[in-house]
Amino acid sequence: MSNFKVVHAEAFPQQIQWQYRDTFVLLLSPLIMLNGWLASLLFSQATQIALVDSIFRGGLFLVLCYLYKEMLIRHWQYFNRASLKSWLLVIVGAIVLQGLISITRAFLPMHHSVNPIEEAPIDPQTIAFIPLLFISLGPIFTALIEDIVFRYTLLHKLFVPKIGIRIILVLLNSILFGLIHYHNFDGHLIATVSFMVAGLFLNVVYLWTRNIWHVLLIHMLNNAVLSLGAVILLKLFAL
Repeated sequence: MSNFKVVHAEAFPQQIQWQYRDTFVLLLSPLIMLNGWLASLLFSQATQIALVDSIFRGGLFLVLCYLYKEMLIRHWQYFNRASLKSWLLVIVGAIVLQGLISITRAFLPMHHSVNPIEEAPIDPQTIAFIPLLFISLGPIFTALIEDIVFRYTLLHKLFVPKIGIRIILVLLNSILFGLIHYHNFDGHLIATVSFMVAGLFLNVVYLWTRNIWHVLLIHMLNNAVLSLGAVILLKLFAL
């Protein structure tokens, strides 16, 4: 995997070229937070809140697929130019990503008492399989949303050829990626450092491959194992 130029789907811009869809993308994280807040006001059960959240994220997922369909298709074609190496990078990358999160979290102060809200008590025995399955898709929808926002819009499109700007951009992007997960850890700011490290890793992978599908599939695979995989295992054990 020493040479990944064959999968480079786009060159970095010489100057910033902003489009209407880029502005829309920047509104997605605030919209997701607003939807979660409204859902918590309208519903009292964690299951209902999680289902509404997943439906909303799924809708945004479809909108992004439409807005960026040409980019996604082009990047996929380049991804397949080194299909075996690309998929190997995805699998190894997903393992490394979760390892970095776990190792970083282990060294953070109070890490034993801080758990992500994604692990909130939702009893799978009390929920029908289909709604539970759809809830578990929420983190998978989120992978596409976050990678379009952070890896493509806030990294690639701003990655103009000035080394100082590039270094600052990569670091600020990683920090912001961690900070948007602030509420995932019940307001424990220090706990977001593990996601900052994850964001930095995904940024480096994207800058290396210049292809959205590598980081997207790494992110999706990591989220799928933790959410969808957990649901399937719980149901199997229940049987």
